[in-house]
Amino acid sequence: MESESSNANLLKYARWMVIAVIVLTLGQASTGLSQSYGFDTASSHAQSAQLGLVACVLAAVLVVMSKTDDSKLKGMTFGLLTAWVVQYGMGEMFASMSWIAHLHAVIAMAILLHAMALLRAFPAPSTA
Repeated sequence: MESESSNANLLKYARWMVIAVIVLTLGQASTGLSQSYGFDTASSHAQSAQLGLVACVLAAVLVVMSKTDDSKLKGMTFGLLTAWVVQYGMGEMFASMSWIAHLHAVIAMAILLHAMALLRAFPAPSTA
């Protein structure tokens, strides 16, 4: 019985990591847009991207450590991590190219929607 509660706790923490990814994605959007209006937010944009990457890795690790049998949850968590790694890589490699912002924004919206759908894939938190 104790392993079930520890598994539920790990999934609870993974859920919080996904919520952090949602908040960081919205923050990324605001700092990214502010750069196009002349504000110097490049360092905060990069730092929140790194935090989001850590949150995605932690979410994936926690889901695997929970030993859940839910393959949808596992797949969606690794999908979120993959999308964030691709987005982060694009931001690092193509930062000096102005056209990348158009693709970068579309992928960010996909990450946000995927993370919101992932929240629904987690089991409902127990009220006990």
